[in-house]
Amino acid sequence: MVYNIFIDADIILDVLLKREEFYRESYEMFLLCEGEKIKLYTSSSIILNVQYIGEKISDKKSCATTIKYLVEYFIDIINPSRKIILEAYSSNFTDVEDAVQYYTAKDSGIIDFLITRNTKDYKHILKSFPALTPGQFLKQHIR
Repeated sequence: MVYNIFIDADIILDVLLKREEFYRESYEMFLLCEGEKIKLYTSSSIILNVQYIGEKISDKKSCATTIKYLVEYFIDIINPSRKIILEAYSSNFTDVEDAVQYYTAKDSGIIDFLITRNTKDYKHILKSFPALTPGQFLKQHIR
């Protein structure tokens, strides 16, 4: 079975910036694409946020090169519609960005899991699809 996974900015930033505590499990998500066990998705707004944050910490050129590589070979983009943006602003999410990501993933109709390190903001969505950390997903569904 191939799982369709929507990843948030933290997962990409973990890999881009090689954040020591989180890098291994986040990177493993990308490796699973090569084995065709998962397919990764995100939104264009996440890519832009990752670029913005990444270039503040790393240099702009290497950041852009890495993000381009990840999008070219590992990540498909699902974009929110106007309807999704409005739904996010009308939702009970405390963070509008999280709401946009959730409703984008949900509206696609193909996402099995939302992978984030910020699972607490997604506790109320479990009926649609689980929000898990990379470690939780790997432990429960791969290892």
